[in-house]
Amino acid sequence: MKRPRLLSVAEVAAELDASEAYVRRLLLRQRLYGTKLGFVWVIYPDDLEAFKLLRRPPGRPRKTVEGADKASLADIAGERNRAGTDRLLRQRRRMPVAPPRGRRRVRSRSKRG
Repeated sequence: MKRPRLLSVAEVAAELDASEAYVRRLLLRQRLYGTKLGFVWVIYPDDLEAFKLLRRPPGRPRKTVEGADKASLADIAGERNRAGTDRLLRQRRRMPVAPPRGRRRVRSRSKRG
């Protein structure tokens, strides 16, 4: 049975065009799978290829199409109107009905006897 050649941290760093510290961090956080033999990390080539497929490209993501955003915002606004909620998903307060304005009878504080 032929065993695959194990890759070192330095080889993986060169393959990913990253630093060795970054590769070790990926291994410790279990985002890249590897095995620790003594005090040395080794990575299978299949695990490196799987990581490359799932890895998010570095940098800021591209902006989405503006028309699609406006359409979704309109859909969300329509759903909020139907549900009667504001942008924080709170129900709108109903204004209390004020008592009719007019003269109110004021009680005197003096004792009547």
